[in-house]
Amino acid sequence: MEKSDQRVPFTVENINKCICIDCPVQNTSQCVKEKMKKAKELMENMEGGLISKPEDIPGLYCATGVAKCKDINTTQMCICGDCPLWEKYNLESGKPFGYYCRDGKAKQ
Repeated sequence: MEKSDQRVPFTVENINKCICIDCPVQNTSQCVKEKMKKAKELMENMEGGLISKPEDIPGLYCATGVAKCKDINTTQMCICGDCPLWEKYNLESGKPFGYYCRDGKAKQ
């Protein structure tokens, strides 16, 4: 188990591990659905694994901060604690504690 005191890096590897898209907070958002469709196209056509605009990726809020989509439902239960990045980056000891889509990126 790898732990780090650094915030979560915004990488393709971490995007692929991210479970935000399955989160009840997001899964009814039309904005998230549209961004996800565009993000899949973007990731399929990436050169060198570089992503220039984190705001184009719906998810990985522990790395990028507050969601750009305003139709997410933060009254639903967040699933950050179930994410593989939660343990890898020791997010249980940082702030905020989940709800990164609402409260901002992880800080240690």
